[in-house]
Amino acid sequence: MAAQPDAIAALTVDDAITRVLAAEQSARAAVEACGADAEAIRKAARDRAHAIAERAAERAAAVHRWTDNAIRTRIEALNRERATLRAPAAPPPDEAVRIARALERLAEELSGSG
Repeated sequence: MAAQPDAIAALTVDDAITRVLAAEQSARAAVEACGADAEAIRKAARDRAHAIAERAAERAAAVHRWTDNAIRTRIEALNRERATLRAPAAPPPDEAVRIARALERLAEELSGSG
């Protein structure tokens, strides 16, 4: 009769070992699935970060272009203003008449007629 309890015990041990091995296999599969999920999350995060960096670079380039254009426009305006300020002022419209009168008076004073 002792053989039957040993056989039952052996079956119980074999069953326990089978359950442990199945649990271990299931755990390995779960760990692998978590690893794959983690890698997918990391890849998605890298892709998102890359897209954000590209958009930021495009925006920075647009700001640089806008700033360059604004500076160029302002420099051109300042250069035009400088050229205007350096150009000799146009004489008043009656200056020729005043010079002619002044020359006549000078001629009269020098000739003694005035």
